[in-house]
Formats: sequence, C-alpha cells, structure tokens
Amino acid sequence: MPCNGLSSGYEFGYIPGFLAPSDLLEELADLYSRHYGHWSANAPPPYRPGGQVKLSVKLLQGWLKTDSRISWAKIENQVIGYAISIQTNYGERGLISWVTQLVIHEDHRKRDVAKRLLFSIWGMSDHFAWGLLTANPYAVRALEKATRRRCDPKRIKRNALKLKAIGEKRTTYVKKNTAIQVNSKTSIIDTNFFLDHSELPDMLLNAQKNERWVLGELPEGWEWLAFTFHDQDEIRLTANEIEEMIKASDQVTKQAYSRMAVDGEHLWARHEDIETPQIVEWCGLSEGDTVLDVGCGTGRHAFLLAAAGMTVTGVDYIPRCIALAMERVTKDHLQRISFIEGDARNIDLRREFDALICLYDVVGSNADSDENGRILQNCVRHLRPGGKLLLSVMNFELTEHQAKSFFSLEVDSKALSELRPSKTMERTGNVFNPDHYLIDRDTKLVYRKEQFVEGNDLPVELIVRDRRYRRDEIEDFCRGAGLEVLWSRFVQSKHWDVGLDAHDERAKEILVLCQKPLP
Repeated sequence: MPCNGLSSGYEFGYIPGFLAPSDLLEELADLYSRHYGHWSANAPPPYRPGGQVKLSVKLLQGWLKTDSRISWAKIENQVIGYAISIQTNYGERGLISWVTQLVIHEDHRKRDVAKRLLFSIWGMSDHFAWGLLTANPYAVRALEKATRRRCDPKRIKRNALKLKAIGEKRTTYVKKNTAIQVNSKTSIIDTNFFLDHSELPDMLLNAQKNERWVLGELPEGWEWLAFTFHDQDEIRLTANEIEEMIKASDQVTKQAYSRMAVDGEHLWARHEDIETPQIVEWCGLSEGDTVLDVGCGTGRHAFLLAAAGMTVTGVDYIPRCIALAMERVTKDHLQRISFIEGDARNIDLRREFDALICLYDVVGSNADSDENGRILQNCVRHLRPGGKLLLSVMNFELTEHQAKSFFSLEVDSKALSELRPSKTMERTGNVFNPDHYLIDRDTKLVYRKEQFVEGNDLPVELIVRDRRYRRDEIEDFCRGAGLEVLWSRFVQSKHWDVGLDAHDERAKEILVLCQKPLP
C-alpha cells in the first residue's frame, strides 16, 4: 500500500487538538470571531448586545480536551469550516461522539460543507450516538444527513439525563444547574448562549422544506440538544449526497496512509532487495539511467536503484514519508537520489525519465477512475519515448473470488456501518482479509474500516475504499493512456517472476510492464 492520496475542491482533514500548531488555532479563532454570529439585542452582561461573537486563541485552547479532534474543511489552503469533537464511552452501549463546536464561513454555507465535515468525523461508524448543541437548524440537518438518521425528541429523551451528565464532564458550557427540556415535542438546553435569533424564523422555514421540524421552538439563550442514535432507522439519501460525503472521507484517508507503518514491518514491504534487480532487468536499465519512483513511500526501491548506479527521483504526497527518505539521504551523504513531496496526479518535474515505477497500488488508491487515470497519464508524460513503466495494482479477481460480503451503498448503507473494523493498515497491510472488506456490487469499489491507535495521534476509525482491477481492465487502462503493454501477470510480492492463477490466494497484485511508443 503506497503513501498516496486525494484532494479536489473542498479538502477535508483532521488533527488531534493537542497537536494543533498556534497558527492553525489563530486561524480557527479568527474564523469563529468573524463568522459565528452576533449577540442578541437582549443579551445580558457581560455580553455586548448586537456585537460580534468572538473567540480568543487562549479561550479556544481552554476548550480543547486531551482527546479533542479538530476537523477542518479548506479551499485554496484556507480553512473555511471546522469542528471540534470528542468521544466518550456510554458504558457497554458504545461510544458517543459529541461535536462541541462547529463553524462555517458564511460564504460557504448552504453548500453541504457542514454535512461533509461531520461525515468526515463519523463516517459509517457504529457509535451509540452522535450529536451537538446548536442554535442553527442547518447544523441539525447536517447532523441528520451525516449520520443518516433523524433527530427525534422522543428518542433523545431516553438518554437526555445521561447526555447532560456527559456534557457536564466533557464540555465547558453544560453545568450541573443547566436546565434542559426534552419531551415528545422539544429537545432544548439552556446554555446561556444569547445568540442573535433574528434570522432564525427564515432559517427554520428553509430547514422544513423537505422535513418537518420536530425539536421545538428555541428561546434566546438556549440551544437545541440534537442527537441521533445507532438503533434508529436510516434515512434514504441520494446517490450524489452519499458520494459527496464519502469523497470527504476519502480525503481524510490521507491521514490513514500517513499512519501506516513505514519501517518495513509489513510483510509485503520487505522484499525490495529481490524486487529491485527485477526492475533493473525488465526496464532495461543501465548505470546512469534516470528513474522516477511515483508513490515512493520512504524510498525502499529508490535507494537500491541509486545504489545500482541509476539517478533516481522519488515522489510521494505524504510529508512524513518524504521527510524520512530525505533524512537518510542527508545522514548517509547519498548522491544520485532526491525526493520531492507532490501529488502523483499533477506534479510536473519538467523532464522525462528513462524508466518509471509506480508500485503497490498507487493506481487504485483513488476510488475515482478518472483520478487514477490522471496518475497514469502523468506517468506517461514523465516517460521518454521508448522508456519502460513497471506498474502494479491490486487484484480484483482474487478480491471478488474470496469475498464474503457484497452490498450497495446507494441502496443500503447499513452493511457498511456494521462492518467490523480492523487495524490492518497499521499492523500488517494485508487488505485481502475477506472478514474486513465489503464490495459494492454497483461500483465494484472495495470498502474497509481501519482503526489507528498507535503513535502520538488520537485513536481514529476511518472508512478506506480503493479500486482494484481485473487483468484485462488494467491492460486496457494502460493502452488508453497511450502505452504499449509488453506483458502482465498475477504475482505475489517478492516472487514477481512467477506468474500465478488469478484466484491463487497469493496473487494479490497484478504486475504490468509497459512501454511508451517511439514517435
């Protein structure tokens, strides 16, 4: 599995609150102060009636708990929305995810940013409950769409006192004497937050265009206590709504790749000493030839190619991978090798190489076929006429053959929420265990849930999806990019020279050798 990734339009990501740098906190505090809203004209002291609700960096830092997670939405590298969330156990029932703060830039509201941001936090989790406190009905609708469940005051009432108790321990705005009103027709809490409600009637009208409002009216100083629960029936979303939310989750998956073990512990990542001579032979390389390694990770093949006399450039979009590779270059005073942080889809090195390798599923790590096509086309642009490209992708024929579970995300997403998570990417990298993946029968995408608990970051559970290929599909894909396919075979890592049957349990990869035609 490579260090490779995704980004387009709005970009979504996260960072543990305790790791947030000061410049990010300043940006978040500024966004809050300019776009959260105004105090009510009836706000009591010490609030300034009609004034902008503001937040200092110091106060923001005080709101962050030891396990707080900051999730953000960016466009053109500017944060235009963020959410702070915490998770806590509800006894044997499981986790409760609580968004303690949600802010969206006013120019980016009504664009489903909040919905996708919340989904990037929760995904298809099996948590017991998800929720937030808010005076904004659009935030409630975003919660409902992100969790695919409706806020129902009757259902909230069953857990209202426990939720309040959790709020007393885990938030700064719920106190022991905080009043709540939760019954069959309302779910509100007195947080003494006197936000201006002058636009609220129009917001409620808009929020009720497709679904009746059931959480009741909101007195000044109060907020809606909005929670949904795993045991509720799922609501139907459009295919486009689901796709947009999953794309946000795809982008957060960049963090998943960055938290994979990069020290060679994965079994498939231990064989560069055997694989590199095969690369040299099949690509027809000689001393002094130039090689581009796309999705190089920490450079395990690149270093050996350079040691064999080639001039090698490695490209990867995970900063941690590039930093580790460059550290080794500097420490060992190595020549003829360099590493560049960049996206395989669009990086432009303004030169052509004698050979190019793109190994271990760089192509396929994007769920979107067009995005994988961009990677392949960019590889071709960087290859000289007559140059060779050695490519490997995951074997869908084996994946499908041994699969235990199929589903349709568009028709029934419940199967994904009930999929057992694993620590595969963090521990072993073996993503062919049929107990831990689902195949979408409509799109042929492979879905997994990955948990990451090691290192300094907070534990996190993410949806990971990838695209795998049949042999004829990847050959056609290469031809469509303008390459000649010299040969392809089903292989096992290390034993690239041995062709296997498509359904052999060892045949997890398809290896393809291509050539760029001469003019």
